[in-house]
Amino acid sequence: MPMEQSPVDSTLNIFDRFAEEGSARLISDLGNPLLMPPAVFLGTCLLLGQSPFTTLQVTGIAVICYSVLPFLLTLFMFRRGIIHSLDLPLRKTRTILYAFSIVSATLASLTIYQLTPSLPFFIFILSLVFLANLTISFLLNLRWKVSVHSASVSVAGTIYYLMFLWGITEYPFLTLILSLIHLLLLLPLIMWARYHLSVHSLTELFGGATAGILLTIIELIIFTNIW
Repeated sequence: MPMEQSPVDSTLNIFDRFAEEGSARLISDLGNPLLMPPAVFLGTCLLLGQSPFTTLQVTGIAVICYSVLPFLLTLFMFRRGIIHSLDLPLRKTRTILYAFSIVSATLASLTIYQLTPSLPFFIFILSLVFLANLTISFLLNLRWKVSVHSASVSVAGTIYYLMFLWGITEYPFLTLILSLIHLLLLLPLIMWARYHLSVHSLTELFGGATAGILLTIIELIIFTNIW
């Protein structure tokens, strides 16, 4: 028998969800992990001084592969009753979405790699970071549940901080500000929202944030030294 759904779980309307559960729901929905990779690629292209065409091209690839395709699968599973909440509170329901996201992220990396003669190689390295993080998250999810929301924000903040630290930016001060906004403002807000909605425990939230920071540092060091 299908699990009984609450009014929030029965709608995709962000305004209805906000009306039902307030600011925590709005913060959680706007901080959806599917939105973070395109935002990071957009920010990185701008910080690297790329042309509007290149920025649009890379961001478009990211939107399709990291956002649209995984969301379509999520929507299909929701409509078919395979999942009963867009928050995916049950660890086992996340496995198929992780696996699909790895495939779509691989497609993104391959597509971006084909464009590397005309764009900075660091952008391709970022695609590898997102792919590696998804793969590790998939493996972790087989035993433990961590917050992907907090992980995705911490990944973005760490990327911007290392870009600032390593001088991989045309706008150092702005890059540092973006890092601090993600790590000191957005991350606590996301963690509060997910905890307030009872989707994650504090352990899962801090585990996701810590994993996001540490894995991104390790991956960027490895990938930048390989290439």
